[in-house]
Amino acid sequence: MHRVRTVVVLAASLLSAGALVATSAAGQTAETAAVTRAPSLEDLLLRQINDVRAAHGLGTLTISPALARSAAAHSRSMATYGYFAHTSRDGASFSERIRRSYAPRSGAWTVGENLAMFGSAAPTPVAIVDAWLASPPHRANLLRGTFREAGIGIMFNDAAGGVFGGQSTWIVTLDFGRR
Repeated sequence: MHRVRTVVVLAASLLSAGALVATSAAGQTAETAAVTRAPSLEDLLLRQINDVRAAHGLGTLTISPALARSAAAHSRSMATYGYFAHTSRDGASFSERIRRSYAPRSGAWTVGENLAMFGSAAPTPVAIVDAWLASPPHRANLLRGTFREAGIGIMFNDAAGGVFGGQSTWIVTLDFGRR
């Protein structure tokens, strides 16, 4: 009887240890984390960006489905796996990642990327654009006249792990391009 009890306790201990390793501080695995997309906020953000560009005498950006897929996938990855960087989880640079879905059509191909993160309450389009305008490299991307297309991905995770510490987090990726 003692031997059977020991095996059951050992098996239960191993199962508990495995669950702790695979589970985030919020009690969710990366694969089941509650990450949701905010398409209406993405639309409003594009309008705000185009208003700012128009005020600077620049042409509007149009949505590129390929750039939108790239931006959404990157925001979802960051929100799910708890990192915040232009470099992808697999180590690819932002331009390598964008090239996977927004390949060059001719010799002229240029891309850029702006990221932002906000906690708790949903950010407004004005707050997102103001944050980018206050940062010289992000401002340069917003006001670069050569960009013609954009893709936006805004994701929310109510308990984002990793660098977000289990907090409610909004992540914005804006990919720019011209091909």
